[in-house]
Amino acid sequence: MTQPTYDRVSIWLHWLIAAAMAIQFATGWLWGIYERGSEPRFILFRIHIVVGSVIFALALIRISWRLTHKAPPPPAGMSRATFIASKAAHGLLYLAIIVQPLLGLLTITAFGKSIGRWPRDLHMILVNVIAAIILIHVAAAIWHQFVRLDNLMRRMLPSRI
Repeated sequence: MTQPTYDRVSIWLHWLIAAAMAIQFATGWLWGIYERGSEPRFILFRIHIVVGSVIFALALIRISWRLTHKAPPPPAGMSRATFIASKAAHGLLYLAIIVQPLLGLLTITAFGKSIGRWPRDLHMILVNVIAAIILIHVAAAIWHQFVRLDNLMRRMLPSRI
């Protein structure tokens, strides 16, 4: 069964943000193994800040692109509940890739430090929320591909495999 695919810009933005998110999880979790003030911790922290800023910029581009370029229609036979769940998950992912970098940047600024620990605490809580949403997103794609057999994953692959 063939599915219409996303356009190349959408595909590239999806995978660039996915790769950047993987870097964010790795750097965020790894810098904790290094001593405060150590060079490796500082390097990981700086990478985390830069990549978070890149994610924010890519997110703005992706959302703008998405608002002006329609997604392919859902697979035939998708239930209304599944369609709504898909829209909710995607909406939460878009919200997360906007809010999380802003919270991270707020956390490290003087203004952020002056308003207390809540930006940092919320940033840390949202890491787990985002990880859960990503796991659900990936599990749903796998379920579509290998259980429903509707070839859904092909729509977002960078090449026609």
